[in-house]
Amino acid sequence: MAHPAARDTDLLPVSAAARLLGVSVSSLRAWAAAGRVPHERTPGGHRRFDRAILREWMEARGARVPDHDPSHPVHLVPGRITPRPRAAAAIDRAAPRIADEATALVADGHPRSRRMSTTLRARLLEQADALAHSLATGDLAPCIREAEWRAFRDGAADVPASRPMGEARALARAVERAVASAGLDGDDQATCREALDRLTAHAAAGLAAGRRSRRSERNGQRHAA
Repeated sequence: MAHPAARDTDLLPVSAAARLLGVSVSSLRAWAAAGRVPHERTPGGHRRFDRAILREWMEARGARVPDHDPSHPVHLVPGRITPRPRAAAAIDRAAPRIADEATALVADGHPRSRRMSTTLRARLLEQADALAHSLATGDLAPCIREAEWRAFRDGAADVPASRPMGEARALARAVERAVASAGLDGDDQATCREALDRLTAHAAAGLAAGRRSRRSERNGQRHAA
């Protein structure tokens, strides 16, 4: 199935659906793989969850899916862009290659165990999938929130800045190459660059906020002592 913008506003990527359900991404993937949760696949093989069907599925089990993620109000993170369904489809199709290339860029000169590389690739694949969804719908807010929160956690955990920012830059380079090789027009490519620039900027902001949070926590612990 292609990326019809009129309907994709109600089709959620795995990360957004998991957040709405209050479960981990890995749990939702396992449920979907076992056929326990209704979902569909994009041309690139990524799972999408129809919001209305997901709500019905939850209500049948005595729960309710909110219209929006209550912990992240949409109006707090404006992220409207021009919908680019062709760019979304190109990224969706190339997502495995994008994840492979970005993983190689991040790991270049920094040998990693097989497990770490696999985890990194899965994370980058999820980000490429989310970006494709945002380009299809014209709503970058979910990607922005995810990029900020992921970087915030790294900053709060005192992860070296080179890791989250290196991942953001590697993903941007891999996506730009995939979009260029797909022969998309200048407007599609420009919107992709705009989206990637904004995601990188918000990742940097999230990282800085995480660093500040960690410093505040340390200062509070010292004062308490």
